[in-house]
Amino acid sequence: MDSTLQRAADLLAQARFPVFGGLFTDVDGATAALALAQKLGGVVDHAASEGTSRAARVMRETGSTPASFGEVRNRADTVVLIGDGPRERDADLLEKLFPAKNLPRPGDNKRELIVVGTKKGKTPAGIRTTEIGGKNPLPELVALLGAATREMPFETRDAALGKKVLSAGQRLRDSAFVVFVYDPAELEEPVMHTVLETVRYLVKTTRASTLAMSAPGNGDGVNLCSIWTCALPVRTSFAGEIPENNMWAFETERLLKSGEADALVWIDALDGAEVAPPTRAFRGVPSIVLSSKPVKAGRDDVVIEVGAAAADHDAALYLPPIAGIGVVKAKSAKSDKPTVADVLNKIGTLIDEKGAA
Repeated sequence: MDSTLQRAADLLAQARFPVFGGLFTDVDGATAALALAQKLGGVVDHAASEGTSRAARVMRETGSTPASFGEVRNRADTVVLIGDGPRERDADLLEKLFPAKNLPRPGDNKRELIVVGTKKGKTPAGIRTTEIGGKNPLPELVALLGAATREMPFETRDAALGKKVLSAGQRLRDSAFVVFVYDPAELEEPVMHTVLETVRYLVKTTRASTLAMSAPGNGDGVNLCSIWTCALPVRTSFAGEIPENNMWAFETERLLKSGEADALVWIDALDGAEVAPPTRAFRGVPSIVLSSKPVKAGRDDVVIEVGAAAADHDAALYLPPIAGIGVVKAKSAKSDKPTVADVLNKIGTLIDEKGAA
């Protein structure tokens, strides 16, 4: 291990502009990656940054009224589920949002579920469910529901769909607390704007909100860690005098393909999650791979096996039910595999020693 770590330190010490990608790790691992990126003047980018950055940009430009997971579960009388993403991210999502035990809620409505543009799947027993689907694409369905909610005229060749959408729009206006649930990675910006416009219309007369699914691979936890460290989310460069955030310029794949980044640190070490490395870009770019899974890497790449956070060791992670960071105990007895933080901190020390020699 010592010689492997030394090879990694030598590789990074020679790098002009390294990028730290993947970042499927816990908060300790993210903290160590940020510290090393700062030391070397590199970039940090999480593999799920695309969806989270898109959602953040829309919220920053137009505003939003997000609700916590617990508030949706306990208080919403109408839940609008948009797309396949939410249930693909959490197969038990609807069971969690519609617990068997009813809790006090605003208004007199029974709880209802409206699913928009999503493939048929299991829905909670005893809950009235309206499915707005058919052959229409998801953006069109969301737009139709938005128009119906605002009582705007619209045309559709599917008469049954039109009737169903009008009924759903009426239900939203009559609800005491509507929440739209979606996965930011699935929705393009115009669709998000339509959802937020519908929310803004509803809050004039009732309560409405959104619940965005958290990013996979502890993306929200890594993002929070980055903000705590340098006041900026991921896709941030430490190459200049002050950190710089740019969602296009500091994307891992683009940096590797363009040749701007001359070294890659790829991290994939989280229980229950796996991220595909940018294999095409791997070629020709000196890489250090920290992974808890088998890895195909180049002959000259440095591969370091590490423990999986929350499986081999306790891990601080973003937990959607509490909308914050919590500690998840290791599933098995703690292994002797090093953590991502252990490895990155040792590499940083070796680089310092090499510089001081």
